[in-house]
Amino acid sequence: MSKAPRTVVLLGGESEEREISLQSGGCIADALRSIGIEVETFDWHPSKMREFLACGYERVFIALHGGSGENGTVQAMLDLASIPYTGIGMRTASICMDKNISKIIISSRSDVPVPTCLTLPASEAKALLNSGSFDREKYVKSLGLPLIVKPARNGSSVGVTLVEDAAMLEDAVRAACLSDDEIIMFEQYISGYELTVAMLNGKALGVCQIIPKNKFYDYDAKYNRSDTEYLTPSSLGAEFDAQLCAYAEHAAEALECTSGVVRIDFLADKNLKPYFLEVNTVPGMTSHSLVPKIAKHAGIEFPELCRMILEMAH
Repeated sequence: MSKAPRTVVLLGGESEEREISLQSGGCIADALRSIGIEVETFDWHPSKMREFLACGYERVFIALHGGSGENGTVQAMLDLASIPYTGIGMRTASICMDKNISKIIISSRSDVPVPTCLTLPASEAKALLNSGSFDREKYVKSLGLPLIVKPARNGSSVGVTLVEDAAMLEDAVRAACLSDDEIIMFEQYISGYELTVAMLNGKALGVCQIIPKNKFYDYDAKYNRSDTEYLTPSSLGAEFDAQLCAYAEHAAEALECTSGVVRIDFLADKNLKPYFLEVNTVPGMTSHSLVPKIAKHAGIEFPELCRMILEMAH
């Protein structure tokens, strides 16, 4: 009987989503240990690359949200070191990390609708704000109110603002300027239903409808509140869920993110027209997370889900 490869769950990281990653990684490690799989954990930071490689791990479960763990940097390191890892590869990770680029690709390579969007580099946004020449009317005239302002390269709703009054725009832009190389997105607000689809190797596991008590599914609703409702399947009918799953599969194919588990987020308007929002290539795996909820409804318990993801390491 061959010895199992030395396995590590890579968690933590340097992004604004660090605390969520620590929770996800801890839950994954506990789940794998509960079914007899020996794993270690490593609190990642880019400055620890040499330390990490010196540990001699033979298989990596990536549980890093945002930053170098989700933008392709860690994947590139593991590729060069020939260490198998979970999830998608470097190129796809770098593309999917950018919500704006993802939307451009979805629009050009699939039939999946996307919200109307304008963009502005954070460095330019800061200069306009500092000089007092930021043009509110440009965005209000193009997108109407309310509208969404968010950073293109962050997750967990960090830096996202629902702008209901034009006077809120400057503060919303400041909140989205998480780094000088960030891209600020001004996005059409879709009023209706918040939904997500969990994907396993490019195939939809099912739909979860999210009903926040806040005005939209923000960071607080995701991680701090206990009154957010989750419906799997959705309340919108089997036909709608089947269409949304088909859209999710088309989106995953367009973005070439058909390896391992990903989560694709949508909004649907009052007429049940769905719009692609983003793809999460390292989705959360905490007690509040949506992929485990959807997988459980599909008959896959959390430890088994983690085992399946780990066995897909490549």
